Amino acid sequence: MDALVKQFLTPGMWNLGLNLVVVALGVVYLAATGPWRPMSLKTVTTGQKMLFLTGLALFYISLGSPMALIGHELFSVHMLQQSILYLMMPPLLIRGIPDWMWRRGMKVQWLERFFALGQRPLLSLLLFNGLFSLYHVPQIFDALMGDELLHLLSHMVLILTASLMWWPVVTPLQERTVLSPLRKIAYIAAAGVLLTPACALIIFADHLLFASYSGGDPLFPILSPRDDQQLGGVIMKVLQEIIYASALAHVFFQWVREEREKEEREAVPSSGKPVPSASHLHVVEGGKKEGG
Repeated sequence: MDALVKQFLTPGMWNLGLNLVVVALGVVYLAATGPWRPMSLKTVTTGQKMLFLTGLALFYISLGSPMALIGHELFSVHMLQQSILYLMMPPLLIRGIPDWMWRRGMKVQWLERFFALGQRPLLSLLLFNGLFSLYHVPQIFDALMGDELLHLLSHMVLILTASLMWWPVVTPLQERTVLSPLRKIAYIAAAGVLLTPACALIIFADHLLFASYSGGDPLFPILSPRDDQQLGGVIMKVLQEIIYASALAHVFFQWVREEREKEEREAVPSSGKPVPSASHLHVVEGGKKEGG
């Protein structure tokens, strides 16, 4: 355990180049949503800014911190890294970018075409979960882990497809909303079901699946390779359940709030005066109603 902690306390284990990129992105974002923002555009809330910056921080922790190196030695840390990159980070970044910035970005043709795929929920759902399951086929997994460039490319592809999967649920653009709240709930539930087989295979396998984590002379001899493999599957499944349950709760309570606001609007006529209740009306002779 000391060797594990020591990695995070060693400055040389942190990716300085990626750190500079992430900081630069954060500065540009804050400037674009602050002093560079035209006064005619909607103000970006502090909470929205925190979502984006948290997403950037998670990206750096996953790929720029010692977690990236440790993930090559401990399968459980690798699965934690994946949970952060594919399940936590994308919705934070998407929601952290204001709608007017998205609309400007969609004027770029390739970006508009990419996120148009996110308006096809079934495709988005199957694309990410299919690629995630394919990634964990032992032969493919070991080939990717054995080549640093291919491994990085696989991360980028899965991040992009995870963003497409999240887009129908968290899109900030009303005109691109394709799912009703009830369908969003069903969509998130289906995403959880589709991710389960890969996690279950890893958790309940009675042998080592991946040669990349077969042991040898590990830098971090904390767990046996098989226990580490099972822990990795448990981490992914538990975090997936927590994140998807949070998304379900958010969609549900937002739906309830919108329905309540809709009912309140319908209860107020165009004159702005509240509609009198039945108890305040009585019928007088001749069938004429008067206020009581």
